[in-house]
Formats: sequence, structure tokens, C-alpha cells
Amino acid sequence: MIDLSHFKLTLPVDKNGKASGKADEVDNGKLNGSPGYSSSYFYSDSSGAVSFHSPANGATTSPGSGGDHTRSELRELYRVSGPTEWTNAIGGTMNASCRVDKVAKKSSKAIIGQIHGLDSIFVLVYYDIDKKTVEAKFYTKPKSDAATAFVLANNVKIGDRITYQIQWIGSTASVTVNGKTVNRVPAASWNKVPVYFKAGAYSSASNKGNTAGDATDVAFYSLQLQH
Repeated sequence: MIDLSHFKLTLPVDKNGKASGKADEVDNGKLNGSPGYSSSYFYSDSSGAVSFHSPANGATTSPGSGGDHTRSELRELYRVSGPTEWTNAIGGTMNASCRVDKVAKKSSKAIIGQIHGLDSIFVLVYYDIDKKTVEAKFYTKPKSDAATAFVLANNVKIGDRITYQIQWIGSTASVTVNGKTVNRVPAASWNKVPVYFKAGAYSSASNKGNTAGDATDVAFYSLQLQH
């Protein structure tokens, strides 16, 4: 259901399985080897979907310096060996079908898809449990918190199927959710910025002070990349 040949996986625990410190990764070789990788954070559920489980209290990718958010999330490798990012001159499309099963209590949002640069977010797609919406957020320029958000689906309940596409080719970036599309022409400062796709369960809340056992859970029925 998901071709993992161009992904690695970030976990919400450290290399010792502890919910603190630097998040561990499952590299491409282990993810695609035999018998493959499965854990309580990444597994096939009873519906046949691939489930991503991200405890609200957990390890983070850049402890003490980056975002203090936990994630069970795939990170694209454009090339498994060599440059692992792509640019708008190459272009990329990610298509996915998923459902959000749970959003951590302190977090109003479950981030389910991204285009991310090496040090900047470009596009986020997220489910807002309070508003029952799926939204796309486009960041104005690299290394900036300024962004514009668009509501692309309303009255989306926990467990409802969400089908989305994130695309950036040449001068146009777009997000489609359940058939509704928003197109944007990014600032020229984004041109040639190396980026990659991400998909999974990423909590928008801090990993500190959450209720024990709380989590964000997202299950994917399909996930496809095209360049």
C-alpha cells in the first residue's frame, strides 16, 4: 500500500526506546529489508492501513534547539544515495489517502503531510480537530514563520477518509484535499531550495506536560510519490 523504497522513518523515541532526547530513525535499508520494520509506532492495522503512532510525550529530532514536537513520520529520500532532496525545477507530487484516528489533547492539529526544506517548512497539510477541517498552510519565504492557511475540507470527523495531493512543479505549488484545490505562486526566494516530502503523524503541540499515554494517530491507506 506504501512504496517505502524512497523513505526513511523518524520515531518518537530515542535509540534506546526512551521517550526523551533525540528521535531515532529507521534507515531506508532496514525499512525496505526483509522482514521490514514494524513496531508500536509504525504497523499495519486491522483495516490494512499503515498506522503511525506518535505519543505526545516523546523524543524530538532536534532536542533543545528545534521544534519540540513528536512524530512518527516518513521522510522522503529523493535519491537513496546522493542528494536526497529535490527542487521546483525537478518538481514533485505526493498523493495520499489517510484517516486521523486521534489528536493529542494539548494539540488542536495533526500534521499529515509536508514539503520541508533542510531548515524551512514550505507546505503543511493538517487536520484541525477543533474546527473539523483539513487545511493547507503555505509559508511565505524560507526561514520565516509567516504563512497563509486555506481551509480545503469541512466537517471532517475523526476516522473520516482524507484524500490529498501536495504538488510543487516550476512556479506553482498546489494542495488538493477531497477534490478541492488551492494553487499558489511561491516567492522567488523558494526557487531552487532543496526540499523533500514528509507524511505520517506529527503533533503540533509541545512534547512537554502532556497526559501520560496521550498520542496522535494517523493511518494511511495509500501514499505515492512522483517526480
